[in-house]
Amino acid sequence: VRTSSRLLVQDGHPVGILAVVTDLTDQREAQERLRQLSRAVEASSSVVVITDRAGLITYVNPKFTEVTGYRADEALGQNPNILKSGEMPPETYQEMWETVAAGREGRGEFYNRRKDGSEYVGFAIVGPLRQPDGHISHYVCVMEDITEKKRVGLELDRHRHHLERVVES
Repeated sequence: VRTSSRLLVQDGHPVGILAVVTDLTDQREAQERLRQLSRAVEASSSVVVITDRAGLITYVNPKFTEVTGYRADEALGQNPNILKSGEMPPETYQEMWETVAAGREGRGEFYNRRKDGSEYVGFAIVGPLRQPDGHISHYVCVMEDITEKKRVGLELDRHRHHLERVVES
């Protein structure tokens, strides 16, 4: 609760007090929920990137820096294209952009490049962020680095194929 008061004076004499009492409970609860959400995103084991409607990065969480090698100050204001490895057809990116710009969620695997030039594979879910009136103000991408999972999967496939050939012979 916040209160403020003012002495009312008429002809140089106090005639009353004007008091305003404001209940801030809802506002404080909303601020606490926002702080909790912010801490969760900051601590997430997934990369979180937010862009504006033009596709320029406005936020990255610490996992972004860990996975990509780009510091937040290097990424902010850039297009996520800075991560393109060149290993994917341009149509893949165009389809994703068209999907999210139309207000739908897109998802898929992307072959990306870190700042140091090494490549990694990310599974990304990208969707619009809407204002209360429904218009899209930003886009959010939540991505998991699946490079190691893909490597282990390929290794297991090679081992399985080798075993199949041994059994056949």
